[in-house]
Amino acid sequence: MAREDDFSEVYRKYSDKIFRYLYWQSKNFHLAEDLTSEVFTRAWESWDSLRKDFLQAWLFRVAHNLLVDWYRKKKEVSINERNVGFYDENLLEKLGNDEQVDGLWKALNSLPENLKSVAILRFVEELSAREVAVILSVSEVNVRVLQHRALVKLKEVMNDAK
Repeated sequence: MAREDDFSEVYRKYSDKIFRYLYWQSKNFHLAEDLTSEVFTRAWESWDSLRKDFLQAWLFRVAHNLLVDWYRKKKEVSINERNVGFYDENLLEKLGNDEQVDGLWKALNSLPENLKSVAILRFVEELSAREVAVILSVSEVNVRVLQHRALVKLKEVMNDAK
């Protein structure tokens, strides 16, 4: 029973974060929901061999890889899909209706994929540079460089939009 309780606690703690990351990356509710489910299915299947001290990074890494695989297969994603389901409805409402967030979304989508991923993981999900490095399979120094480049580019895009 302890395994189920531990897993349930991890699911409660991280499912919204994983969903939010996937939703920010794709802006597709159903895709984010499906991939979140797949992340936690894989976590359950690998539960006994997972390092619990790097669990959050592992979950985000799986989410990132699933999203990359999906893009490779599909090569396009519906950008305008804004449906609401069992995740935090207020969050999705805020994301869909707030003009500033919409502007940020457009700015993030203008970034190259590596800068976009770093920006979302560091500033939306508030992960450490170390955790982002594990998720993206790069060094911490590289994360900090990409973070700086993302901020510079976002500032340019946001200033051009005014």
